[in-house]
Amino acid sequence: MASWRENQRWYWLSAMMPAAAILAFLWDCPWKFLLCLITTILLGDLLLGEHVEADGEQHCVTVISAAVPVVFICLWLCAILTTVIRLRWVAVPEYAGLTAACGVLSAFAMAHIHEILHRGGYRLRVASDIALTLAGYPHYRIVHDLHHSHVGDARYGSTARLGLSLWRHVGNSLRLSLLAAFTHDRLRMAKGRKSRLIRPAAACIATVGVFGCLGGSRGILFYLGQSAISMFIVEAIGYIQHYGLIGTARNREDALAWNVRSWLSNRLFVNNGLHTHHHLDQTRSYGRLRLVGKALPAGYLQMFILALVPPLWFLVMNRHVELLSRPHSMGEDENQE
Repeated sequence: MASWRENQRWYWLSAMMPAAAILAFLWDCPWKFLLCLITTILLGDLLLGEHVEADGEQHCVTVISAAVPVVFICLWLCAILTTVIRLRWVAVPEYAGLTAACGVLSAFAMAHIHEILHRGGYRLRVASDIALTLAGYPHYRIVHDLHHSHVGDARYGSTARLGLSLWRHVGNSLRLSLLAAFTHDRLRMAKGRKSRLIRPAAACIATVGVFGCLGGSRGILFYLGQSAISMFIVEAIGYIQHYGLIGTARNREDALAWNVRSWLSNRLFVNNGLHTHHHLDQTRSYGRLRLVGKALPAGYLQMFILALVPPLWFLVMNRHVELLSRPHSMGEDENQE
């Protein structure tokens, strides 16, 4: 019998984040919202325990509707709109708080955008492209496609070699992934196919114009600021998910990604923490993903904070990476101990 924590309705918890943001922004409390959000996730991951698989085949056949990520994205868009139309009149501290809070919320929205990104249908594709632009990562679809095709290859971004800090990785990953996208696009055009970069570039320019019309120079700075924060967090999550997995693991599953066991993180981010299974079958909806492969010592937010301090990150994660490269029998012996 499945644990109560596997009830599919718990995924709706994620919608509380943008809903609470809208109220907080209207009440001029962006910094309080951000502090409460971070504290809730940190404590929730500790108190609510680990991800639990449902018994038997029930987990594999349960199909979750796209409603949860779509509702999250709609509420997030409302939060952004609520912010932009108020930017001309807010004080500087609140303006900074709104930019920071929306940047974090946009990064969290990327988990939900990522889910509909992998679903079929023209409408969802257009919606995800618009959402990606608002989140500050208009060319993410191309970058992500290349990531899936070349997972574990640092030349395409996301994967960081052992000993590379987060602070060096983020800029390096953005540069390499953009370069790979340009190369990919150039090869497509050489074969007579349409460019995949023109539409994201046009969408980004149009979005800057819209933010400028709604919020003036403050609107433009807000969009650029929240986009920078969002992209940094997204690249940091990629760093956490694939750190050190460049020809180190003995089996394919362990070589793909690090997973998250935290129950709350997986509910809030629609099982983005079950990342290995996603790479094994990217067409599988988030409700049908299972915990396959090695897991991180803690949830995404805890690991993000750890990654901000490279010496601490290396102290914890380098040992985990080294264990993957040892013979399988040694790993078994250690588990038995």
